[in-house]
Amino acid sequence: MGTFTESKERPLALWALIATIGVLGVSGIAGGGQFILAPSGRLIGISPALLVGSPFESYLVPGLILFSILGVFPLVVVWGLYRGAGWAWLAAIAVGVVLVVWVLVEGAVIGFGKRLQYPHLVQGVVIIGLSVLPSVRAALK
Repeated sequence: MGTFTESKERPLALWALIATIGVLGVSGIAGGGQFILAPSGRLIGISPALLVGSPFESYLVPGLILFSILGVFPLVVVWGLYRGAGWAWLAAIAVGVVLVVWVLVEGAVIGFGKRLQYPHLVQGVVIIGLSVLPSVRAALK
Protein backbone atom coordinates (compact mmCIF):
# COMPACT_ATOMS: atom_id res chain seq x y z
CA MET A 1 0.00 0.00 0.00
CA GLY A 2 1.12 3.53 -0.73
CA THR A 3 3.64 2.76 -3.48
CA PHE A 4 4.05 4.79 -6.63
CA THR A 5 3.89 1.81 -8.96
CA GLU A 6 0.91 3.35 -10.69
CA SER A 7 1.06 6.72 -12.45
CA LYS A 8 0.42 8.65 -9.24
CA GLU A 9 1.79 12.19 -9.30
CA ARG A 10 4.33 13.13 -6.68
CA PRO A 11 3.84 16.62 -5.29
CA LEU A 12 6.67 19.13 -5.70
CA ALA A 13 7.10 19.24 -1.92
CA LEU A 14 7.82 15.49 -1.92
CA TRP A 15 10.50 15.95 -4.58
CA ALA A 16 12.00 18.77 -2.51
CA LEU A 17 11.98 16.52 0.57
CA ILE A 18 13.64 13.69 -1.35
CA ALA A 19 16.33 16.06 -2.63
CA THR A 20 16.96 17.67 0.77
CA ILE A 21 17.26 14.34 2.58
CA GLY A 22 19.32 12.91 -0.29
CA VAL A 23 21.86 15.73 0.00
CA LEU A 24 22.06 15.10 3.74
CA GLY A 25 22.60 11.38 3.21
CA VAL A 26 25.39 11.86 0.71
CA SER A 27 27.13 14.48 2.86
CA GLY A 28 26.69 12.30 5.97
CA ILE A 29 28.38 9.38 4.25
CA ALA A 30 31.16 11.61 2.90
CA GLY A 31 31.80 13.45 6.19
CA GLY A 32 31.38 10.41 8.40
CA GLY A 33 33.55 8.35 6.07
CA GLN A 34 36.33 10.92 6.28
CA PHE A 35 36.20 10.83 10.09
CA ILE A 36 36.25 7.02 10.03
CA LEU A 37 39.25 6.98 7.65
CA ALA A 38 41.12 9.67 9.62
CA PRO A 39 39.78 9.95 13.19
CA SER A 40 42.18 12.85 13.79
CA GLY A 41 40.00 15.05 11.57
CA ARG A 42 42.87 15.84 9.20
CA LEU A 43 40.95 14.88 6.04
CA ILE A 44 38.29 17.45 6.83
CA GLY A 45 40.74 19.97 8.26
CA ILE A 46 39.23 20.01 11.73
CA SER A 47 41.40 19.98 14.81
CA PRO A 48 41.15 17.27 17.49
CA ALA A 49 41.53 20.14 19.96
CA LEU A 50 37.80 20.77 19.49
CA LEU A 51 37.16 17.48 21.28
CA VAL A 52 38.82 18.57 24.53
CA GLY A 53 36.21 18.29 27.25
CA SER A 54 33.97 16.05 25.14
CA PRO A 55 33.45 12.33 25.74
CA PHE A 56 35.50 11.57 22.60
CA GLU A 57 39.25 11.28 22.13
CA SER A 58 38.97 11.17 18.33
CA TYR A 59 36.37 11.70 15.63
CA LEU A 60 35.88 7.95 15.09
CA VAL A 61 32.65 7.57 17.11
CA PRO A 62 31.14 10.82 15.80
CA GLY A 63 32.16 9.66 12.31
CA LEU A 64 30.40 6.32 12.76
CA ILE A 65 27.26 8.11 13.98
CA LEU A 66 27.43 10.62 11.15
CA PHE A 67 28.00 7.90 8.55
CA SER A 68 25.17 5.65 9.73
CA ILE A 69 22.53 7.90 11.30
CA LEU A 70 22.95 10.96 9.06
CA GLY A 71 24.27 9.12 6.00
CA VAL A 72 22.92 5.64 5.44
CA PHE A 73 19.60 6.12 7.28
CA PRO A 74 18.60 9.22 5.26
CA LEU A 75 19.37 7.39 2.01
CA VAL A 76 17.12 4.51 3.11
CA VAL A 77 14.43 7.12 3.84
CA VAL A 78 14.94 8.64 0.37
CA TRP A 79 14.36 5.21 -1.13
CA GLY A 80 11.18 4.83 0.95
CA LEU A 81 9.94 8.29 -0.02
CA TYR A 82 10.59 7.61 -3.69
CA ARG A 83 8.76 4.28 -3.49
CA GLY A 84 5.88 5.90 -1.62
CA ALA A 85 6.27 3.71 1.46
CA GLY A 86 3.99 4.79 4.30
CA TRP A 87 6.74 4.38 6.92
CA ALA A 88 8.92 6.90 5.08
CA TRP A 89 6.75 9.83 6.21
CA LEU A 90 7.54 9.30 9.89
CA ALA A 91 11.12 8.36 9.07
CA ALA A 92 11.56 11.66 7.19
CA ILE A 93 10.41 13.58 10.25
CA ALA A 94 12.85 11.52 12.34
CA VAL A 95 15.70 12.46 9.97
CA GLY A 96 14.91 16.15 10.46
CA VAL A 97 14.67 15.84 14.23
CA VAL A 98 17.90 13.82 14.43
CA LEU A 99 19.72 16.42 12.33
CA VAL A 100 18.51 19.28 14.55
CA VAL A 101 19.51 17.36 17.70
CA TRP A 102 22.90 16.50 16.15
CA VAL A 103 23.62 20.17 15.43
CA LEU A 104 22.52 21.26 18.91
CA VAL A 105 24.64 18.60 20.62
CA GLU A 106 27.58 19.37 18.37
CA GLY A 107 27.20 23.05 19.23
CA ALA A 108 27.09 22.27 22.93
CA VAL A 109 30.21 20.09 22.70
CA ILE A 110 32.46 22.06 20.32
CA GLY A 111 30.73 25.44 20.23
CA PHE A 112 28.43 27.04 17.71
CA GLY A 113 29.47 28.70 14.49
CA LYS A 114 31.73 25.88 13.33
CA ARG A 115 31.69 24.90 9.67
CA LEU A 116 28.19 23.95 8.49
CA GLN A 117 26.21 24.00 11.74
CA TYR A 118 23.77 26.76 10.85
CA PRO A 119 23.05 25.50 7.31
CA HIS A 120 22.50 22.01 8.73
CA LEU A 121 20.20 23.39 11.41
CA VAL A 122 18.15 25.10 8.69
CA GLN A 123 18.24 21.90 6.64
CA GLY A 124 16.81 19.93 9.57
CA VAL A 125 14.00 22.43 10.05
CA VAL A 126 13.26 22.37 6.30
CA ILE A 127 13.10 18.57 6.34
CA ILE A 128 10.62 18.64 9.21
CA GLY A 129 8.60 21.41 7.55
CA LEU A 130 8.40 19.62 4.20
CA SER A 131 7.57 16.32 5.90
CA VAL A 132 4.50 17.70 7.66
CA LEU A 133 3.01 19.37 4.60
CA PRO A 134 -0.43 17.90 3.85
CA SER A 135 0.53 17.17 0.22
CA VAL A 136 3.51 15.07 1.35
CA ARG A 137 1.50 13.24 3.99
CA ALA A 138 -1.29 12.51 1.50
CA ALA A 139 1.18 11.19 -1.07
CA LEU A 140 2.59 8.69 1.41
CA LYS A 141 -0.63 7.19 2.74
